[in-house]
Amino acid sequence: MKLESVIVILAPVACVCAALGGCASDASTSLTDDPDATTVAPPAPDAGADVDAADAGPCVDCEYFPTTCSSDTLCPNGPFEPNTAGGAFDLRTRINAIVGRSANDVWAIGALGAVAHFDGASWSRVDTSSVDTMRALWLRDSSEVLVATPVRAYARGIGHEDWRRYEADTDYPPRGYDPEGMKFTSGWAAPGGDSLWCATMAWTPGVASGLWRLRLAASGDRFELIDGVPAGTCERVPCSQISAIHGTSPNDIWAVGVAGSMVHLTNAESDSPNVTRISTRTWQSFYGVWAASETEAWAVGNAGVIRHYTGDPLAEDFISDVSETINLNAVAGTSSSDVWAVGDAGVVLHYDGKSWSRMSVAGLGGRRPDLTAVWMSGPGKPWIGGQGVVLSLGGRQ
Repeated sequence: MKLESVIVILAPVACVCAALGGCASDASTSLTDDPDATTVAPPAPDAGADVDAADAGPCVDCEYFPTTCSSDTLCPNGPFEPNTAGGAFDLRTRINAIVGRSANDVWAIGALGAVAHFDGASWSRVDTSSVDTMRALWLRDSSEVLVATPVRAYARGIGHEDWRRYEADTDYPPRGYDPEGMKFTSGWAAPGGDSLWCATMAWTPGVASGLWRLRLAASGDRFELIDGVPAGTCERVPCSQISAIHGTSPNDIWAVGVAGSMVHLTNAESDSPNVTRISTRTWQSFYGVWAASETEAWAVGNAGVIRHYTGDPLAEDFISDVSETINLNAVAGTSSSDVWAVGDAGVVLHYDGKSWSRMSVAGLGGRRPDLTAVWMSGPGKPWIGGQGVVLSLGGRQ
């Protein structure tokens, strides 16, 4: 696979603010929810999802799905296992994000209120009294903030030890944010940063912003939802349909989305971040991004597309050893020689600085779950989540 060169264009931006107020955890819902984040009962089993395919015919990918776990294979280790304190997740649950502060403080969040914590030895289920689908988790120094949508969050440790719900003031909704016209896709916060960056997908491209910032108000009892870029920016720069976001610091943010869109924000914590448009020379949509440094980022997406930006618009990387054409949904790493990409049908790829290789996943039987999240607790130590599964190398960390 060939990684194309990139072209950079600059555009200044600014921000406007709106308030997100605190309310009790049993408060009623007054905003239109994302379809995947509504408070509903668990769905009926889907006969087509995560079925043991033992009788489905000849196995064409058995070499990548051994029966027995070993130190160099990815194996189930997470809240879907029966020994999970508080009860295992249902196999129909999709993991939307995995994030941690350290190898002994790892969180997995997903559909219908699924939240679990790993303390370095075992997983336990976390009860927030919510069945909203969680798409982002902001790990602050002494608190956790779960985000279902940019206008609905659940937090503990902010003046209280129990989980409480925070929701936008319907009399003064965040200016420019339209919960009916946007889908919340993902979020990212830098350690020690003042903002959780939220990525949204606008149904109408080129009109609304796809980048937002969630901040704790100075009062400490509510959140503010602030534009990541000012109105009108996304009419010129492809930032209205964003699927993933990542950065190296509070002031260095990368975002990717539909039709090959990729933008780089610098001075991001200011009221007027700089936005750089990156030309990826592809119309394939990106679903995941990982920033290795202020001048290096990896993006993965539809039909196995991979792009590697190295800061030099004249440089091109050529990758000929990646034959997978399946959708890649997330990417993460610890260095330029330790990059992991995950995708549909149980595909996991690893880059060692010289070449890509496909990793084996053990212990799934006939299941080939879509993998949707990856986070690194250290070099060579990925946590991978997806539809009904959480994986780690050798089944341990």
